[in-house]
Amino acid sequence: RLSLVLGGVFCYHAGANLVNDLYDVETDRLNRGATLLNGGSQVLAKGLLTLSQLRKAAFFSYLLGTAAALGLALAGGGWGVLLYALAGLGCGYFYSIPPLRLAATGLGELVLGLAFGPLLVLGTVTALTGAFFPGALLVSWPVGLFITAVILINEIPDYESDRRTGKRTLAVRLGPEKSFRLLALLLTGAVFSLGVALLRLRVYPLFTGFLLLLPLAGWVWSAGRRRLKEGEKLFPACAGMILLHLLNGVVLILAVWHGG
Repeated sequence: RLSLVLGGVFCYHAGANLVNDLYDVETDRLNRGATLLNGGSQVLAKGLLTLSQLRKAAFFSYLLGTAAALGLALAGGGWGVLLYALAGLGCGYFYSIPPLRLAATGLGELVLGLAFGPLLVLGTVTALTGAFFPGALLVSWPVGLFITAVILINEIPDYESDRRTGKRTLAVRLGPEKSFRLLALLLTGAVFSLGVALLRLRVYPLFTGFLLLLPLAGWVWSAGRRRLKEGEKLFPACAGMILLHLLNGVVLILAVWHGG
């Protein structure tokens, strides 16, 4: 079942990214500070793929992801797995697609935080066990908060191109300065919720790993804040945020395994 979960999540994530590229092509063309971490994949802006090819790739990604979810439901996960999967599909799809286009409403970051946090964690637990475990919700919060922080900091280098094309992300609505204040709150909440999760799971040895996240979180925020006026140089802070998200996942996996 684990392979189906990983495959399904990969396909849904790929589908969401491909759809985002379809509706962000104008923004991506204007973006002069695109890197591996922001500015989209640039496959349309650089002519690497056609619109038709990208649409077909998105369709088949979603189709394969839904097939994996259906397989998990039939393999013992129950129909709740399919509901979680379709909710995740909807979050990724309507993040980019009009008329909702959540990415431009200031709600997209929250929606993706829920999709990659509570929905993904609870859906995975249900798929693997066939049951709902309320304790999994506690584990999901740091995941959701960290990925929301990843999205927000990666929006800041795209601020100008997003603003010019009317894509009013949270970073555009708040501006870079206030976005970094919100980023500080997200990081604080993520680290705090991770500590609470470790306490509830009673995995005290893992607090060493948890304590190592604190200086990294502080460095990410301060390094990004110092370079706020030079958006193209935010790459180290953006990369550090992704590393934080990854390390949080590793600590939580070890915590659940050790606690179980």
